[in-house]
Amino acid sequence: MMVASHTRIGSATQRLWYFDALRAIAILAVVTIHAAITEWHQAPVESWRWDVLNWINSLPRFCVPVFLMISGALFLDPSREVTWRALWRKYLPRVAAAFAAWSLFFALVNVYGPGGSGSFPELVTRFFTGHFHLWFLLALMGLYLLVPILRPIVRDRRVAWYFVGLALPFAYVFPMLERVPAIGDVLGSMLGAAKLELVLGYSSYFVLGYLLSRVRLQPWQLWALAGAGAAGLAATAVGTAAVSRRAGEWDELFYGFLTPNVLAVSVAVFCLVKAAGDRGDPAREPSRIVGFLSNYSFGIYLVHPFFQWVYRQFGLTTEFAHPLISVPALTLLVLIPSAVTAVLISRIPRVGRFLG
Repeated sequence: MMVASHTRIGSATQRLWYFDALRAIAILAVVTIHAAITEWHQAPVESWRWDVLNWINSLPRFCVPVFLMISGALFLDPSREVTWRALWRKYLPRVAAAFAAWSLFFALVNVYGPGGSGSFPELVTRFFTGHFHLWFLLALMGLYLLVPILRPIVRDRRVAWYFVGLALPFAYVFPMLERVPAIGDVLGSMLGAAKLELVLGYSSYFVLGYLLSRVRLQPWQLWALAGAGAAGLAATAVGTAAVSRRAGEWDELFYGFLTPNVLAVSVAVFCLVKAAGDRGDPAREPSRIVGFLSNYSFGIYLVHPFFQWVYRQFGLTTEFAHPLISVPALTLLVLIPSAVTAVLISRIPRVGRFLG
């Protein structure tokens, strides 16, 4: 999302089509999730609308993993020089400044806007905790700090794949099993004692993005990944319905980005889009819409919850029509002004590049 659009190959700098396409798809997925999730949280879990919204919410869960894989493919590329100086003076300050500015903005909107408490202590708390979507910036800063450690790991492909393989059970599978009666408590105690934290979190997506960017898969492998992705999507929706109905309220266990089902969908999306790029000239120019969404994905991500908040003040939610109509409509209604705002912000002298 908020990474360079170019990758260095040898001494030349090329823009890769599939990175632009992936960013465009991922930012659309982010806005779609946030457009659909509010009513999903509010609707009765036994209702047909909740079921439709569940499938809509299940599909775009790949968005954050794909953004992380793009960042990993770029930052861990051995041919791309990433110095300590650049990390501490360019990338980290940019993300930190964006977090501070937008966290303050959304805190002011929520505390002093319509229905807000007007409480200064609440403003301070909201500023430091951040708006719900700004967690991604904190996660990204953590990954930037790990770049000097992860780059040596990917120099040896076997070590890199071992890293990803180790993350699969410890970061994706075992945490879900902690919810299983009887064995969950025992497993949680064992994992807590082991404290195998290096492969936890999102570092595995960073490394996986680099590894997948370096492979050219055969058609049968792409079909296998597509099948795994379809199975992952079904597991997300069916699993979410099962645990939610058992609890009598919504449960996001299977929606987690660090779950095997979302991992399968994310890998499928990344590899299928990359394969589409590999079929032609990888450095070809993206279409205007794809290029635009890619270039301004950072700004769109940062500002789009504001327009959702504005619409809610006027009672505009996905409840005005069937979810298959209302969710795409609300997604566009949020996306368009967000994109315009991102363009305007990017043109602010000196600070625009830090804010969007």
